[in-house]
Amino acid sequence: MFVETIALPRAEWEHWHERLRYAADPPDALIATIVWDSGGGQVTGVNVWETPKAVADFYLERVGPIVATEGEPSRKPERHGAPLAFYLRRESSPAPGTTD
Repeated sequence: MFVETIALPRAEWEHWHERLRYAADPPDALIATIVWDSGGGQVTGVNVWETPKAVADFYLERVGPIVATEGEPSRKPERHGAPLAFYLRRESSPAPGTTD
C-alpha cells in the first residue's frame, strides 16, 4: 500500500479529477481516493494505491500526457509511502442462508 495527498484550489482539482478519470475510469491499482473541502476554496485529497509502481504507472499512462499538453498543476502530490498502520472496515456479508 502507498499513500499520497494533495491540496489544490477547488476549480483546479475539479479539472484534474475529470481529466484523470478517477471516478469515471478508476485505475485498477487505486484502492481509494477521498477528497474533502478544506476551506478557503481549497480541497485536500488522499489517494491510496496498491504499490509505488502503481503510482508511477498511473503517471506514465494518464498524468504525463496531460502535463505534456497543459503543463503541471500548481501543486504536486506529496508521496508519503507505505503506512505504518491502517484499518479498513470490511463490508459486512449476509449471514449464511440469507439474501440480505
